[in-house]
Amino acid sequence: MFQTWLPLLGFTAFFLILHAVAMRWESAWPRAFKLSRGMAAFLLTVLGFAALMAGFEHWPQAFLYHHPEDDWMRLGLLVVMAHLLSDFLWMGVGTYRHGITQRRDLIVHHGVGIVAYAFALHLRVGYALSLVAMTTELMPVTTGLHALGKKMSWDGVVQLSDRARLYLLIGFRLPVWVILFVLVSRVLFLGEPGDLALPFSVALAGTIGLICLDVYWIRKALNNLDFY
Repeated sequence: MFQTWLPLLGFTAFFLILHAVAMRWESAWPRAFKLSRGMAAFLLTVLGFAALMAGFEHWPQAFLYHHPEDDWMRLGLLVVMAHLLSDFLWMGVGTYRHGITQRRDLIVHHGVGIVAYAFALHLRVGYALSLVAMTTELMPVTTGLHALGKKMSWDGVVQLSDRARLYLLIGFRLPVWVILFVLVSRVLFLGEPGDLALPFSVALAGTIGLICLDVYWIRKALNNLDFY
């Protein structure tokens, strides 16, 4: 219990402090939120690529397998959970103290993530898959750069980050979800998932949902709307 809750609370406090520091530097809540989320996304991206390298031998199993109790990826997954929880708490601050209407798609995205990662932590499976998915957090890093460019009046950074965001969505993030969907489907329908049939089914539903969500975000990006 303490091995889960204490790190989770500590990491959540860290991300909340990150949000608060960004708010001290940038008084406009939406832009400050993008700045702090961009910094957090960079950390999650690093965790994602570390998990990809550490668990690469398990790609035929779609990175979904049983983990030992002392696997470092469990701690990494707690970091991701803490990030999602801190975002929820900070969105609450934005709503009740600053009158900000929060985006429903982001709430759904974070809510599904928390449920899925809690499921993985409880069953001790899928840590690698969950963290490999964090490689796609490279895209929100561009949102943080966009906010920084706006704050500093760096028009070149704003334009570059906008282009990079769309390119990453189409050329990296969506393909990652499609690849994971294919790998999960391969094991679930053509392989032998064994006692992991339920986690594979959940992963399949999750990848489908993420593909749909990214298609929605790509359409918004193509329409030059401010998002994420």
